Amino acid sequence: MSASRTGKESGQDWQGSAAQAAQAESGKIQPKQLLILLVLSLSLAIIVIDATIVIVALPQIQKDFSISLKDLEWITSLYALIFGSFLLSWGKLSDEFGRKLIFMAGISTFIVGSIIDGFSLNLSQMLVGRVIQGFGAAMASPSTLSILTTTFTGKSRNVAFGIWGATAGAAAVLGPVLGGYFTTYISWRWAFFINIPIGIAALVGAALVIRETRFKDPKYTTDYPGLILITVGLASVLFGLIEAQTYGWLVPNQDFSVGGFSWPTSNPVSLPIVSIITGIILLGIFTFYEIRRARKGLVPLFDFSLLKYKGFRYGLFTVTIVAMGEFGAVFIISIFLQTVKGLSAINAGLTFLPMAISVFIFAPIAGILATRFGPKWIITTGMVLEAVALFSMSQIISISNPVYYLYPVLIVYGAGVGLAISQVTSTVLMSIPWQKAGVGSGANNTVRQIGSAFGIAVIGAILVAQISAVGQAALAASTVNFGQMGIASLKAAFNSGLSGGIDPTFIASFGANWPAAMGIIFDALTQGTRWAAFTAGIFVSLGALSSLLIPDPRPKPVKVTPKVMVQQPQAIGRRLGVIVISQFLAILGLSAALSSEYQSNPFMRDWFTSYAWPLGILLGNYLGSMLIGIIGTVLILWRIVLR
Repeated sequence: MSASRTGKESGQDWQGSAAQAAQAESGKIQPKQLLILLVLSLSLAIIVIDATIVIVALPQIQKDFSISLKDLEWITSLYALIFGSFLLSWGKLSDEFGRKLIFMAGISTFIVGSIIDGFSLNLSQMLVGRVIQGFGAAMASPSTLSILTTTFTGKSRNVAFGIWGATAGAAAVLGPVLGGYFTTYISWRWAFFINIPIGIAALVGAALVIRETRFKDPKYTTDYPGLILITVGLASVLFGLIEAQTYGWLVPNQDFSVGGFSWPTSNPVSLPIVSIITGIILLGIFTFYEIRRARKGLVPLFDFSLLKYKGFRYGLFTVTIVAMGEFGAVFIISIFLQTVKGLSAINAGLTFLPMAISVFIFAPIAGILATRFGPKWIITTGMVLEAVALFSMSQIISISNPVYYLYPVLIVYGAGVGLAISQVTSTVLMSIPWQKAGVGSGANNTVRQIGSAFGIAVIGAILVAQISAVGQAALAASTVNFGQMGIASLKAAFNSGLSGGIDPTFIASFGANWPAAMGIIFDALTQGTRWAAFTAGIFVSLGALSSLLIPDPRPKPVKVTPKVMVQQPQAIGRRLGVIVISQFLAILGLSAALSSEYQSNPFMRDWFTSYAWPLGILLGNYLGSMLIGIIGTVLILWRIVLR
């Protein structure tokens, strides 16, 4: 028996019978499948939560370790850096050596990193643990998706991805809640210790219910040059994107030093831009090398021929764009709630519960709707809801408005995340052969990490720029005499985007002038948060537009009677026509709102003029909205009416 045949049989034999296959096609999940889904969801939960649970614990960690804000940035960025860099590599290796094996090894590695972080006594020990955690997450995450793809078939796959999406979306939001609870009532160390019992339960469950699947190609040899190029290339790009706000995008803002390496401000260009350019060059070499390797008949690390599948190609593009907006929203709102509104860590985390509940409700519903209408329209609808919510946040957020004004907006945002997050992943993986599930899931998660890193960097830069601009202008117009020391302190705080927070020492330095200084600071931070939320909405709107390029896998007619064969496609076509027109009108309205904001916001006009003037032309005088209206109307008439 050949290795290829063995791999295919091991990926399918667990179904066991034609009756079970028919059950899967009907959309019903078998008991054993449900246990596998539970194990995978537990593993995914600790991986996703770990990216956000530490955020609210950072002030206490800083106090206990007596470290600077710059050191804290490494705690949050190092995990994402390692996680994103190794995803694609382990996706291929899980296909080759066994998805269950790599999955269990990854969870075990993640637990080891969590133990080191929980017991760490200084920054060095914690950074070691974060590296190990990121490496374990990179091993387990693509294996989670590939096991899910090879376990579920037919309509049951959409339902499974809906539950998986609910877990992923809610875990990201519950992270700050858990982190705030542990930090407030127990210890920040439990933000890491919580991974240990959950991880052990996932390991036991995996050993009992998951069967090994692999696709071992006899022609495959380990692609060490490809592994090195993709890992170093992605690490370089992610490092540059994450650290550019701290050390400068083009010109150095401050000295960088680690070990015996240093990059002083006397250099003409910043280290992040050099890192980004180096990473892009390495990724270009990787692409050339992998295509050449495939032409020689060898199995590449990443099969670029998969890009011929439209669902895979446009799905990855959509994931990248949307991740730029989604992952920055919770971060910026959390800062606003804890600083301007004065909420504690636990109360700030609880504010996001309406969003988490909404994700839990709508993600499974998305799987059901996708089986009827196709995942494409569910993805676009979800992204439109996300964009509407983010644009609404940019208008609702203010110093005077109470926090509960955000609750309905967060519910809408959660509904959009629940509808979109699982189905875009399902579309990416369903469009490629099952043997490539590991590579596909690795690519999906990698572009999501890259998109989120770039989005957070851009949104963070805009947040700092707006805080600085508004704060400096208000300080210049103020009639309060803050003194030279007070003015210098405020300018330094504005230029850093208030990243150092507002501690008692900073407040005491202003004495009786603190209420006036606080008003200027809070107004600057509020305006920066509003503009950052608006920017996140722009990213998600672009993702909604790009999702329209994804193919629409329409449901197959049910072969019962000739009447059903004729009527069902027509009924679905009419419903899809209504959905298409509704989404077109929503996108047209969003583009008009964007143009209106552009014409009334000087900061926005200046930014687009400096960095994206072609988009500025489209936003000015509603030119882009008119083009969208004309082109969209023509396409709708051709697609729906004429055909």
